Amino acid sequence: MINELNLKTVSTLVAVCALAFGIVKFVRVQEIEAAKPYLERKLAWCEEAVETASKIANSGNGSQADERRFLELYWGVMGMVEKDEITKAMIAFGEELESGEKLKSKALGIAHACRTELANDWSSSWAR
Repeated sequence: MINELNLKTVSTLVAVCALAFGIVKFVRVQEIEAAKPYLERKLAWCEEAVETASKIANSGNGSQADERRFLELYWGVMGMVEKDEITKAMIAFGEELESGEKLKSKALGIAHACRTELANDWSSSWAR
């Protein structure tokens, strides 16, 4: 009798835990789906910021059009979507853009910051 009661209790607890896990997973997926349009735009802007910074860093002084586009991103849409990691990387690159010394490492810093923030927003597997 006691073994049967314990078995039923354990079975019920396992079922409740599985149900709770399923609900939590469902809610997380729904949160991502709801945020998907925003996250896709953020990804596109991060890609553009990384590509623009990379062009500037790898072309010596960079073209004026590339520098202008970076500054548009810097003072515009990136300020709308970035969190601490990207903010720091964008500021560091902007400061180096003025002095012109370590642009390649600063451009890479933007890429790494974008990957970190997007991993936090989308999926932790991106951070690997």
